[in-house]
Amino acid sequence: MGIESSEQMNLWRTLAAILHLGNIEIASASSDQARIPDLAQAELACHILGIPSDSFVKALLNPRVRAGREWVNQSRTQAQVVHSLDSLAKALYEKSFGYLVERINQSMERPSAKTSFIGVLDIAGFEIFQVLIFDFGANEKRNSFEQLCINYTNEKLQQFFNHHMFVLEQEEYAREDIEWKFIDFGRDLQPTIDLIEKSNVPPILVSY
Repeated sequence: MGIESSEQMNLWRTLAAILHLGNIEIASASSDQARIPDLAQAELACHILGIPSDSFVKALLNPRVRAGREWVNQSRTQAQVVHSLDSLAKALYEKSFGYLVERINQSMERPSAKTSFIGVLDIAGFEIFQVLIFDFGANEKRNSFEQLCINYTNEKLQQFFNHHMFVLEQEEYAREDIEWKFIDFGRDLQPTIDLIEKSNVPPILVSY
């Protein structure tokens, strides 16, 4: 796609930093103040990102916030620091993905034999459970609202793919009297999509 090796390396470094951010262990002291028992992973992530680890750890555990007219250092709990790390990792990934899409689009604007087409398909859709419970909190045993959005997007892609690659093609074969063994491409979850897309139904509990 015409992306230079230095750009590729920067993307790899960002992805590596995101993975190392996920390895940072956050503990809670007796005063409910969060702490990092082992700074090795934080230092490694900061080294990859090219930022000072001392400033990063201080901003993570005791960020400087504005209170009225003054600036104070806020004590963060374990849950708050974990959420901050998650948000940072998601933001880094989002920016990297957006940059990559923009670079690919730039490459495709210059026609050549090497940059004629790129396609992305995620065929996976909803997880099949008897009952799906979507929890807006931090309950790890239940699917989050974010996971619902991911599954919903995946299922929309799968419905589009199935309709164009299976339904329309097989209808064309039938019209042309082509001998063909029709393919069963799995459960049709369009009713579930319709349920989520109804504006007057909150997607808290979905069962089938």
